[in-house]
Amino acid sequence: MNYEALLMGVLNSKLTKQVNQAAQSADREDRSMPNSTRRAFESRMKGDAAVARMASQNMEDGKAMVNVAQTNATAIKSQLQAIQEILTDCAYTDSFSANILSSAGQSIGEHIDEILRLAGEASFNGMHLMDGSAGNNGTVELQAGNSVREQKFMNLLDGSLTGVLGSHSMNLNLLSQELAFTDQTSAKAALANVEKYIERMQGLESQYSYDYKSLDNLSLLFEEQADIYDQARERSSSSTSSGTASTSSSSILSELLTSSGSSILSGST
Repeated sequence: MNYEALLMGVLNSKLTKQVNQAAQSADREDRSMPNSTRRAFESRMKGDAAVARMASQNMEDGKAMVNVAQTNATAIKSQLQAIQEILTDCAYTDSFSANILSSAGQSIGEHIDEILRLAGEASFNGMHLMDGSAGNNGTVELQAGNSVREQKFMNLLDGSLTGVLGSHSMNLNLLSQELAFTDQTSAKAALANVEKYIERMQGLESQYSYDYKSLDNLSLLFEEQADIYDQARERSSSSTSSGTASTSSSSILSELLTSSGSSILSGST
């Protein structure tokens, strides 16, 4: 889903322009229209407003999911940074010893266990967000009117034996092995591995931060769209009901009510 294209579609939709035109005509002309036309128009606007607000709420739910994933990604990065400090001390200390090796290994093991816990327990309404099982193979579909906004969640911990899958994944079976060391030389190799994982987590944080802002913008835009529909319905309700609509106003309403796909939110025809 192209987020920018969707944003521009909402902003520049034909329906929004036509509703504004109808409202301006109403303000200028003190127009009136047949009750049947008015009721149909008001019903359409009420329905489209409801759909737009539901789309806005779906984007809010998406924000909540992304926030959970981002929070856990940040917590996991903190655990990796703690491991980085331990490995740095071991790799460059002048007093490397068996006691230091044992203590460091135990501490690193505890941090790895916490990483596995965080990734395994990251969930939203029972849906796990970091094991590749969310939605359809890590892709959650958020309904936005008659469009779908796809939100992807990474399989952070890959349990396969075939290596890393995806730019942000860590192999569950190799994590302890890649961060293990027996001397200063292997500590430097482990340090390089953990720095690689920290970089991946920073990239994941950035991605979720962008996703959150995108969803927030969409939520606001759908809410604004709903307000436009409500305002058009309210103007129609407050207009006088005697006589018939002016030619320009009735033609706008007619096109609104009968044109195929005039609402990008409801998808009605």
